[in-house]
Amino acid sequence: MITLTLLHPVQSTPVQSWSFEKDPAVRIGRAVDNQVVLYSAVVSRYHVEIRLTDNQWEVVNLGTNGTYLDGKRVHQAPLTNGSIMRLARSGPNIQIAIDDSHSAAGAGISHSEASGLTQLSAEHEVQSSSPSPALSASIQPESLQEKSEPIVLPLGSHKSPFYVSGRYPLFGEAYSEAFSPPSHPCDHQGAPEGSLICTDCGFPIHPLQVIGAYQVLKPLNSLGNILMAWRGGHTVVLNTLRQGDQEIAQLVHEFEAQAQLLCHLEHPGMPKFFEAFEHEGQPYLVNEMIHGPNLRDWIAQQGPMPSYQVVQCALEISRLLDFLHTQTPPYIHRRIQPSNLIRPRIPRGFSQAVLVGFGEIKGISSKSGTLSGVGSYESPEQHMNEDMTLSDLYALGATLIYLLTGQEPDAFYRLADNDFRLQVQDIPSISPEIAGIIEKLTHPQPHERYASAAAVTEALQPLL
Repeated sequence: MITLTLLHPVQSTPVQSWSFEKDPAVRIGRAVDNQVVLYSAVVSRYHVEIRLTDNQWEVVNLGTNGTYLDGKRVHQAPLTNGSIMRLARSGPNIQIAIDDSHSAAGAGISHSEASGLTQLSAEHEVQSSSPSPALSASIQPESLQEKSEPIVLPLGSHKSPFYVSGRYPLFGEAYSEAFSPPSHPCDHQGAPEGSLICTDCGFPIHPLQVIGAYQVLKPLNSLGNILMAWRGGHTVVLNTLRQGDQEIAQLVHEFEAQAQLLCHLEHPGMPKFFEAFEHEGQPYLVNEMIHGPNLRDWIAQQGPMPSYQVVQCALEISRLLDFLHTQTPPYIHRRIQPSNLIRPRIPRGFSQAVLVGFGEIKGISSKSGTLSGVGSYESPEQHMNEDMTLSDLYALGATLIYLLTGQEPDAFYRLADNDFRLQVQDIPSISPEIAGIIEKLTHPQPHERYASAAAVTEALQPLL
């Protein structure tokens, strides 16, 4: 009998096993008619075949990216008990266990051991099987050409782990080799006090926990569902559900649906999304870490922005919202506010601000049903537990008030025409033209606002 055990990419612990007895050939690859189906961009449709010849198991490479046995590339070689087989230079590792004492008749996959394997129809072979959380995190394309489009695995089924691959192959072979564990343990003595990453070895000093292939460095919010994490020399953001929300199937499904959409998207005004996966029953969305001060902190230090800069920033946001709102289905951000707008230290074209805070959904931790921390940037309908694309336009208008005045929008609420609403016409630092746009954006009645983000862009352009 031969047993193939998929190993965790970081801890090298068993993730999933398949056992075969006297089977003349066992194929491994992406295609669903293999005996062992593994999804990875570097794994070929038919990558490798394990054959039993004269009571000797041997491996035969079939794929274009190569097969490695105990670190050496092989075309055909005998297998021994305890060997490690790697599919491609940066692909999954499989440990070999050979038990010569087993002579029972019959062969095939052990369903109890390989319960994570999902069989799909032939026309969906690119989706093959949903990988385990650990394998999800180890998927590493060898080139950008192999990943021109995101590959989406089925969502909403919790019998097998959730995984979505984004457009950006950040964790490729070069990073895997450059950030392999050091041969001698580092004591991190040379790292400055308070550092999260060691300046000597480049690895995290005291990670809080390990989630898949990611080492968590610190939480980024008070709810603990947005985390700074490290992988392969890169600092990223892990987004997940808030405490208790993962127990509600509808919220899990909504989070996964949003993650699936975001991994398809590409725009200079938003972070890059690398992947989404499930770990120990919790879904995670991984995106680029945008380094720089947020506009709330920046304005608190520098003072309000000049009008022309505010108009430029508003144009960038309105164009991004037009992009998001015209997706199928439309993506509603829900959390547009100064603290979610980052002035990037590393230039991103002409962008003055990058919108972050994606992936949040309404959850049980907010009694009103609306998101916490948004406050006076929420539209009236959001307070009534309703969301629409026009709610993002309201938040944009409220954000412009802060950028122009350095004060929170709730300082400018007044009773007018039987509505308690934002009134900015009399603020000296806001021109009548901009004030008119803000008041239309923040009208209490959605149908009185601009009809779309594209209409907001059209209204702002003459002000430059």
